[in-house]
Amino acid sequence: MNIIKKSLIFSTILILFSCGTSHNYTMNNLNQNFYQNKTIYFILDTNSIKEVKMSGLYTTTIFDDNYPPIVEDVFKESIEELAKETKFDLKFIKDRNNISSNEIVVEAKISEISWHFGFSRATFRTKLEYNILNSNDIYETDGIRKSGGGSKTNNLRKSLKDANYKFLKKFEK
Repeated sequence: MNIIKKSLIFSTILILFSCGTSHNYTMNNLNQNFYQNKTIYFILDTNSIKEVKMSGLYTTTIFDDNYPPIVEDVFKESIEELAKETKFDLKFIKDRNNISSNEIVVEAKISEISWHFGFSRATFRTKLEYNILNSNDIYETDGIRKSGGGSKTNNLRKSLKDANYKFLKKFEK
């Protein structure tokens, strides 16, 4: 009986710690030389999707926020968090009026936000298109946050941060 009890406790702890993916980019493999002395300004396209499509086994959950996240604020937080972790000069701006034409300005458009609930894991996904306004280069990425639940706002921020990181990885090439 003691072995069964210890196994159950160990299994529960293991499940709790393995339920979410962590997106901490303090240790990253981005090209530090490429981003040195560069400021990258991000603007969120006003036509971005703002609604979260929920699917799967549980489309309403006790972990769900009672309100929809304010996507622009969460996008800004994801940029600020990524800048802090990577130590790059990444900034969120609402418009490019006071930015010179030589600066790197990236307009991000969210084309999809979805939250799929499986049996024991939920996957929050955002799809984005990044347009470099100075060059009209376009990059597409998707951000993923896997967890056991959580709030829309937290999962959205982490999936956007993942997408932004993937964009930086593509942009440096």
